[in-house]
Amino acid sequence: MHIATKLLIFATQLQLMSQVKTTPFISFNKDALGFIASMLCAVHCLALPFILTISTLSGLSFLANHTIEWVFIAISIVLATASLFPGYFKHHFNPIPLRIVAVGFAFLVVSRMLPHSNLEHVITGIGGLLIAFSHYKNWKLMRSCC
Repeated sequence: MHIATKLLIFATQLQLMSQVKTTPFISFNKDALGFIASMLCAVHCLALPFILTISTLSGLSFLANHTIEWVFIAISIVLATASLFPGYFKHHFNPIPLRIVAVGFAFLVVSRMLPHSNLEHVITGIGGLLIAFSHYKNWKLMRSCC
């Protein structure tokens, strides 16, 4: 191969490499905030039975307050709406993150209808994990298309 051809190939490769967008997941974006909020919700719900066992000793019984749970749900709804819908309509048009978040919120609704038990915490935790996964999936789709 001639030196001019090699230089042309090298220049083309450099140009292609400069066009690749690499954005870390832990940057300030709505999906990262939604992921973190949903993971906190899931950890809160899954760890609550264990925390309540020692709550009389540590004063952590305020975590069982239903207001805190509704605040987690409200934050998750706001962040899901603010990040998943624009991601779908403006960027990737892939309905998978929206479907996952719908199933996650369905788990949350079902858990609110159950009597207080360990099953309620497990179902709520699964819902929180699904919502977090939908934000991750949305982030991956937006990163691959844009």
